[in-house]
Amino acid sequence: MQSLYQDYKKFERIMKDCDNLNHVNISNYEFLNPTTVIPLLCEFKKRGIKKIITHTNIHEDIQRILNKQSIDTNIPYTTLPYSEKESQNRELGHTIAKIINDNDYGGFFVLRHILVELINNIYNHTPFEEKLASQGHIYAQKHTSSEKLDICVMDDGVSIPGRFKKSGMDFDNSCHAIEMAISNNSTKSNDRLKRGNGLWSTLKLVVEGNGGSALIVSGGACLHIESPKKYKYMELDNNNIFKGTLISVRLNKNQVQNIHDLIFIFQNNPYKYNR
Repeated sequence: MQSLYQDYKKFERIMKDCDNLNHVNISNYEFLNPTTVIPLLCEFKKRGIKKIITHTNIHEDIQRILNKQSIDTNIPYTTLPYSEKESQNRELGHTIAKIINDNDYGGFFVLRHILVELINNIYNHTPFEEKLASQGHIYAQKHTSSEKLDICVMDDGVSIPGRFKKSGMDFDNSCHAIEMAISNNSTKSNDRLKRGNGLWSTLKLVVEGNGGSALIVSGGACLHIESPKKYKYMELDNNNIFKGTLISVRLNKNQVQNIHDLIFIFQNNPYKYNR
């Protein structure tokens, strides 16, 4: 099974081969994971692409995603509400965790925490009401043969480095900005809980607690974490095909232990960017 980073790079390859504004051809790909699908659909919407040529193996899957339908192995492709209040009223993170309905991937509380934090992260840093983003999406897919669960959340906003810049916070480059975002740094002066801690707790639950992996793509850079001691920051050449922030996590069929400590005890960020 390809890594989350490889799934993202598949998106880049597809878009760089896309030289027709009317349609896109992905017929060479027999399967696409959420980390490929979400940025593709965001870019298709931005470009006004209506026609998608697909491989026969995934034609029904793509149609199901576009129609926001679900089956046992995936939740509906969900467009995030315009306002944070509407998202809270719908209890979106809780609702999606119930749709996934599988305690094996960390447990319901873990899934709910991850989903709530990833969704809240968008509203806290790139709220649609402030015109900092125009669209946000979430999609999850179970891989039954490999016993994995992928969850991908993306917005087309100002990005992590863009938000830090807008807030007057100094950083060296986009990789450094991503490191800051998971090191308990907040762009909101009145943010008592510090949203960086929310993203950090999500990574702890996924990587340390569950033994899963994570990918953060934002502002022309990414952080790919495969294990607590195996991670890499990378610069990306994606200026013309990607805008915003994408966060993907891949969970194993493992229960998470010591949940309270993983969520509420903040330690120094081990994922250091070596400048």
